[in-house]
Amino acid sequence: MRDNSALLQHFKIFEDFAKGTVLDAFMVLDVDGKVVKANQQASAMLKVGTKQMMKAGSLEEMIKFDIDGLPLPLKDLLNLETFRREDLINGVSAIGTNKFVMLAYPFHEAGQVIGTFLILREITGETSQGSKLTASTTKAKTDMLSGLFNRNGLEEHLKERKQAIEALPEGDSNRIHSVLIMDIDFFKKVNDTYGHPAGDYVIKTVAQVIKSQCRHSDTAFRIGGEEFVIVFNATPLEGALVAAEKVRNAVQKYRFEFEGTHIPVTISLGVASLDVLGADPHTDITRSDAALYHSKQNGRNRVSFHDGIGLQPYHWELSTGATPAGQAAPKPAVA
Repeated sequence: MRDNSALLQHFKIFEDFAKGTVLDAFMVLDVDGKVVKANQQASAMLKVGTKQMMKAGSLEEMIKFDIDGLPLPLKDLLNLETFRREDLINGVSAIGTNKFVMLAYPFHEAGQVIGTFLILREITGETSQGSKLTASTTKAKTDMLSGLFNRNGLEEHLKERKQAIEALPEGDSNRIHSVLIMDIDFFKKVNDTYGHPAGDYVIKTVAQVIKSQCRHSDTAFRIGGEEFVIVFNATPLEGALVAAEKVRNAVQKYRFEFEGTHIPVTISLGVASLDVLGADPHTDITRSDAALYHSKQNGRNRVSFHDGIGLQPYHWELSTGATPAGQAAPKPAVA
């Protein structure tokens, strides 16, 4: 039998909150998906006794999740790097299919996930009445050309991030966020040379490349014209710089072809730390915007960052240390 004492110790910081204020179903799962703690609401939701729940080999034996018909394997929720929220998820169990808002918070020790705190709020009765409102709200937050969230979506995301972070303990590393702003280089020239349909193709394709480089926990936006944003959740500045360089490199390597014509495309990028709980997180976004401008003024197709003091170019250098994955770790360097 697995020793889950460390997992239960981590859960203690949530226990009073969970027992006293959470009216929804909650469960604590170990790395195998086995239920090690649950409340009565979870038992009532699944129509399974608490002891029987804990005897099961995995929560997936009692309920399976999907989003819009696409399965969401339990293992995906047991390997999260950071907090995850899903506002409309289906849970299929012996009592039928119900709809939930799901919150999943991973517990880490020594850099490894040791378990997950899962909260499920049933909204089955709300979705039929709210479906039209949800559709219109989603449309208002989505950029139709790129398929990414728009500027309204960014504002809403920052509000949601603030609420999520406020629920975390002081000093939790998941509170740390960063923001990346990027711009397609010489985009006006693309429109003038190849035409506006080609420009639309470039925007849509850049958006797809950007999205392909995002983790599940990151969120990408098109905030206007040829400008894009990524909010990196639970990511310090150094990690965001590594991610920014990967995005830059992915766009540069992608072959953009429109109606048989190759269009060379690169992007310039700016990165800054993001204090979501600050009086005005837009200050940090302005810093990343200044870093973007620095990249554009210094040759384009590059990454710069603002460390809160001043602007710096970022160079992809390899340090002597190794990352947990066994690869040399990039570090920021001043030119």
